[in-house]
Amino acid sequence: MNTLEKILQERLVLSDNKIHVYLIQFNLFDSNECIQYLSEDECIRAEKLKIEVKKNQFVITRSVLRLLLSSAVGKSYQDIDLFYGEHGKPSVNESLNNKPIKFNISHSGGYALIAITLNNKVGVDIEEINLDINHQSLSKRFFSEQEYNELQNIDEGQRCDVFYSVWAKKESFIKATGQGVAFGLERFSVSLEEGCEAGLEVKTPVPIEKVWFTYNLLDLDGYKTALTTSTINSEIIIHQ
Repeated sequence: MNTLEKILQERLVLSDNKIHVYLIQFNLFDSNECIQYLSEDECIRAEKLKIEVKKNQFVITRSVLRLLLSSAVGKSYQDIDLFYGEHGKPSVNESLNNKPIKFNISHSGGYALIAITLNNKVGVDIEEINLDINHQSLSKRFFSEQEYNELQNIDEGQRCDVFYSVWAKKESFIKATGQGVAFGLERFSVSLEEGCEAGLEVKTPVPIEKVWFTYNLLDLDGYKTALTTSTINSEIIIHQ
């Protein structure tokens, strides 16, 4: 399992045909130790988070991200400049061989995911499963008509599990586009299939800039994970 020591020792080599995904288990990290790797602005942002769990999630995830980017570009973590796009997605002004570095992060419950690649838009999502959630109401509101109808055909005992799988895929897609919820969760469809060997094309009622593919990432008890990218042949390397 990834630890701060392991992250510090690991050399990250990026290419445009590989996507590296890091699974971070929060209880293996000390946020008091991690905070030294944050920028001044990030420290201020962390201090504004009054819920301790949220603060720890932010500090650990952002510090690991900085260290990974530092390793990839061969610069000090202090020299990594992050900025936020129009819809709040963090990005970095770094490139390798004139190709931009792309990343995305997600956290839920006791885990985080960080995806990093080169010259390839990517979105990642992790969702902790809440068996008490009203998935019927949420799917009616946020799923496409196709997704909602297919979900109703799933055995009731499995419906919550499939709901979270679809939700993670949809979140990873809107994060990959950079538009977030502004894209509209109900405006596109992902597959309800659970297989993760191959990416499945995201379907939209009107043409969009790129063809996108979504993947189930890994089996994690009590969670669903997904990744979306604009290429179907990228190798996904999971570090856990």
